[in-house]
Amino acid sequence: MKRHFTALYALLLAIVPSACSMHGQSTTPSLPPYTQNIVQPFDTSGGISNMAVRVGDAAPAFFGNRLSGINLAFSEIDAVDSAGHNVVVGQYSTPLIVNLLKYQDGLGANVGQTQVSQKTYQQIRFVIDTSASSVLYTGGASAGLRFVRNNDHSSANAGGATSTTSLGHGRVAITVSQPFAIGSTASELVNVDFNLMESLTPPSIDTNRGQGNNLASDTHGGLALAVRPTLFVAANSNGGQITGTVVNSRGNGVSNAVVVAVDQNGQVGNTVATDASGNFLLHTLAAGTYRLDIYNNYTNSAGANFSSEGSSSDRSRLKGSTTVTVSPGQVTDAGTITD
Repeated sequence: MKRHFTALYALLLAIVPSACSMHGQSTTPSLPPYTQNIVQPFDTSGGISNMAVRVGDAAPAFFGNRLSGINLAFSEIDAVDSAGHNVVVGQYSTPLIVNLLKYQDGLGANVGQTQVSQKTYQQIRFVIDTSASSVLYTGGASAGLRFVRNNDHSSANAGGATSTTSLGHGRVAITVSQPFAIGSTASELVNVDFNLMESLTPPSIDTNRGQGNNLASDTHGGLALAVRPTLFVAANSNGGQITGTVVNSRGNGVSNAVVVAVDQNGQVGNTVATDASGNFLLHTLAAGTYRLDIYNNYTNSAGANFSSEGSSSDRSRLKGSTTVTVSPGQVTDAGTITD
């Protein structure tokens, strides 16, 4: 059987993870303390295909310039194939720390790789060392990340494919249950969007919804961020992007509106907030046809509220105003959408 090469990338654009946990599955081995079987980033092996996983997003608009870094500490990355077998993609005796804010708009950091024999997979799991993960502020202060386990979804029901469970010993598992298939080329990538816009709440929104569900506590007071990971997956050979601009009736850009791509099965493909000019880029989308919904008021998976600026509509949501077909490897322009 032909062997395929698997590399896992962590594309860190913003903090919003999503995935379903593999906790309790018989095919998933229990995790020992950090193993010495380290898979070094960017190792290569000739004659076999390359599968890379990238995760990322852009920094949430409600943080402005306050954040200078979000450091996520990876201790293990796993994938589950179509037969339910667990494949270890990367392991680190000392956590691999990646500043997610350094990787935006589809760029990624490689966090592991391995050889695999299957092309179809059902889940990806990231084991995170919570004690080594942190948030950095522009003034030089640092704080912890409080991972929470709640069953809430966003206004668009995003986040249902992501789950977070405690592994004890200061570690949590973030699992994305979204099927994907790798291609056969040497440069094949599988993109995992660690969607920060969906996953984070600012310090001022430390609500009771996480009480009793905290998977990792912090000792940094109000500076700590609560994280309810929300992730999206799309293989490079079968994925694309959507760009566009949201404007008001006067033609001026609407900032901080949330754009949601909904596939033909009614599932959320990905979400993003518009920038100061109303522009948006939806990446990590599997090829297919999507309906774009525009939200002037939106609650993310972690419970943070977004309100657009410059909107001419008093409607909370503009549903189905635009339909876009995403082709593999292509960036599709949705044009200008009037709210």
